[in-house]
This record gives sequence, structure tokens and C-alpha cells, in this order.
Amino acid sequence: MSRNSPGPIAIVGAGGFVGRHLAARLQRDGLAPRCIARDPARAAAVLPAGADLRAGELLDGASLAAALEGVDAIVHCAAITADRKERYPGEYRRVHVDGTRTLVDAARARSVSRIVLMNGLGTRPGKAGSYMRTRWEMGETVRQSGLGWVALQPSVLFGDGAAFPAAFARLSRQLPVMPVLGGGTRLQPLWIEDLVTCLAMACATTRWDGRAIDLGGPEQLTFSEMLDLIMDATGRRRPKVPLPLPIARVQARLMSVLPNPPLVPATLELFDFDNVTELDAVPRNFGFQPRGVREHLREHGLDG
Repeated sequence: MSRNSPGPIAIVGAGGFVGRHLAARLQRDGLAPRCIARDPARAAAVLPAGADLRAGELLDGASLAAALEGVDAIVHCAAITADRKERYPGEYRRVHVDGTRTLVDAARARSVSRIVLMNGLGTRPGKAGSYMRTRWEMGETVRQSGLGWVALQPSVLFGDGAAFPAAFARLSRQLPVMPVLGGGTRLQPLWIEDLVTCLAMACATTRWDGRAIDLGGPEQLTFSEMLDLIMDATGRRRPKVPLPLPIARVQARLMSVLPNPPLVPATLELFDFDNVTELDAVPRNFGFQPRGVREHLREHGLDG
């Protein structure tokens, strides 16, 4: 049974890639979301003018409880993306698992009724100590919270500086060749604005509560085909060289000593399986046709 969300919406992790796009959409829709960020000054630079911005640290229950006062629903976008290395051992788990538990406790203390969770397509238990395990446990924490919940789990995102295409665009500038990871691993890229449409709809109704919904765009591409599209969009053609995952894992571990390595072990976990779902996942669940990555990159490049 669906109902309209009766109270304010808070975006936790509002200064991040998904959070800032969702904040802009909800503000355009007249919903004035509460934007919670660890560093409000930094978040203010990317959020819409006049945003209701509050300080909230994912591992600080008191700051979260204060920021959630009067909120009915949370969109949980605060996570470390798989292209970033841990700043210290155990950071992935501390942020994804301990941080989400702290958020759930603060939500209960403030009588928040629902959580809309941003996770990743195909999230699964993974190996002990892996990045994937921490994302799965983050989802389990929300599912077992006793609150209303829905989890949206997209494939790789594109549009407006999305991390995945931006990372390989950087490599095309830095390297004489482009490494092809994971052989024929397939991806189903989703436009950030289409994801935001799904998130906004999930905020507005309980229709999808109790479900983890995998999402992808209208096209499935191999990783090699996606590299071709990125290189076409940047105008930089490089020869492609296969990089088997065992060798890539060794290289990622060696490069982990760098401040901002071009490849981290967490990224490679996403190439252990095809990152795809049904081609009609978005129209079947949310009733609209998402934009294709080929068309978008041809018309707008990496940033539209």
C-alpha cells in the first residue's frame, strides 16, 4: 500500500556525487531536502544555493541525531566508492557497517520512519574482509533496522563527472595503452539523472519498501566496449591491452602506497561478475525509459 511521505527528507552524504544530484532534483521539485554532510563548507560548494545544510558525521551519533530532528525519511548516500583506497586499514568497514549502524540508531532515536539506501548492483556477501562484504553488511544493517526501507542498486553510473568514466578518461591521458580488465565483464551503465529520478520516486512512496532493486540502463556493454566509448568521448585513442585480474590485483596492491592510486583492489572486486540486470529494470519498476550511454556520450561527452 503506497502513501506519500508525510515529512521532511534528509540526504546523508549530500556532498557526494549521488547526494548532490538528488539534492538538486528534490529542491527543483520544491521538497527542500535537509542536506547532511561531514564537511558542510565543502558540501556547500556543490549543493544548490539555499540548501538546508547541516553537519553530520556518519560515525558521530550525536551529530546525526541533531541533524535528523523532525525528519521522516533518510536517503543514505554516505559510502566510500570502490575507486578510492582506504585511508587506514578497516576504513571501508568502519564507514559502511559501523557508520550505518550509528545512522540507524540515530534514526530510531528521532523516530525516522524510512531509509532509502544507495548501494551497488549485485551486492553480495563477498569474502571476509572484502570491500563487497562491507557493502553487503551495510545493506543488511538497513534491512534489519526495523524501519521501512528500500535499497536501489545501480550498475556503473555516467554523466556529470561520474567516477567510473572519469577514472578511465584520466588513464587515457596518463598511459600509452588502456588496460582491459576482467576479459568480457559486462556493464549496464545508468545515467545519474535517471538514478536520481528513481531515488526521488522511492522517497515519495512506500510502494517499493522491503526490496533491494538492481538498476541498469537500456544497454549492456563489455568493459572493452565501454572503454571505446570513453576514449571516443575524450578524443584520445589508445591501444587496448588485456590485463588479467590476477596480474591487476598484484599491481593494485603495489600501487596502494600511492596517495591516489589509479587502481585499487576494491575496484577489481566489481569485475568478478557481470554488473548487469534485466534490460527493462527501470521501466518495469519505475515506469520510464532510461537514457542510453552511447547516445549520451555522443551528444554530451562525459559531463552532461
